[in-house]
Amino acid sequence: MDLLFDIFRVDSGWQAFFTILDMTIVFIVIYRVLLLIKGTRALQMLFGLIFILIFFYISQEDYLNLATTHWLIDMFIANLIIIVVIIFQHDIRRALAQVGRAPILGGARSYEETSVLEEVVKACVMLSSRKLGALIAIEREADLSHFTEEGIKLDAVVTKDVLFTLFLPEHQNPLHDGAVIIQKGRVSAAGCFLPLTINPRVEKTLGTRHRAGIGVTEDTDAAVAIVSEETGTISIAYEGELHRDLDANEMRSLLQKIYRAGTSSAPAGSLLERLKVGLQDRATPPPPSSDETEKDEVSS
Repeated sequence: MDLLFDIFRVDSGWQAFFTILDMTIVFIVIYRVLLLIKGTRALQMLFGLIFILIFFYISQEDYLNLATTHWLIDMFIANLIIIVVIIFQHDIRRALAQVGRAPILGGARSYEETSVLEEVVKACVMLSSRKLGALIAIEREADLSHFTEEGIKLDAVVTKDVLFTLFLPEHQNPLHDGAVIIQKGRVSAAGCFLPLTINPRVEKTLGTRHRAGIGVTEDTDAAVAIVSEETGTISIAYEGELHRDLDANEMRSLLQKIYRAGTSSAPAGSLLERLKVGLQDRATPPPPSSDETEKDEVSS
């Protein structure tokens, strides 16, 4: 408490200004870091790091007096910077690339997800009927830009025809073997390579597409639609789990459930807009379900 009083104790108007500026910069930095790691495994590791720091504090001689444990954690903290750089090298590179080009308090996506998801469902059904393999990663909170670097950059509207064309196995189409990535409601890249899962519990019979779909969802909160080239079955990978043998309705329902569970569906571009949209969502009644609409049509 005394520390807080010392921070806000000022002797002049200019000192008060610089104190407020200092606190604002700290707030923005913390907000941007949390926004960057939201939806990734980095957030879970951050909580683990906080737990380690708390345990380091209470293991001191004045508290639990766990000398060996305190020494081990002290050695870990001494090399923490190197450990963080190694583990989060992709996130750090992505963060540095975003500096100067992103809004200070922005980061949220603004687009209509319902139509995008519907086009993905229709495309997967078309590809499934012809047993054409497909791998479609849909970005949510975690940025997928670093996966597009080795692919072919696009900026196309998400339609079933565009997605179907990208996965046609023609000799003149080098993109059909890679993944298509959807960002901000548009097809941002094709022919991308996704990391394969190394989870030993994953079935040995799964092919490269399914392993890549599971792998990217282990590191991010993306939803990945997968169409098997051998059987034509449709699957959805999410949070490291594979939901297999889905029909169109099951796929649509699962994707909608995934996006309702997150916060990326709020069309906001800044912190203030998030709050504004949240109030608007509370005031707006939910649309009638398809079952209710069908009942109304029958009764009429």
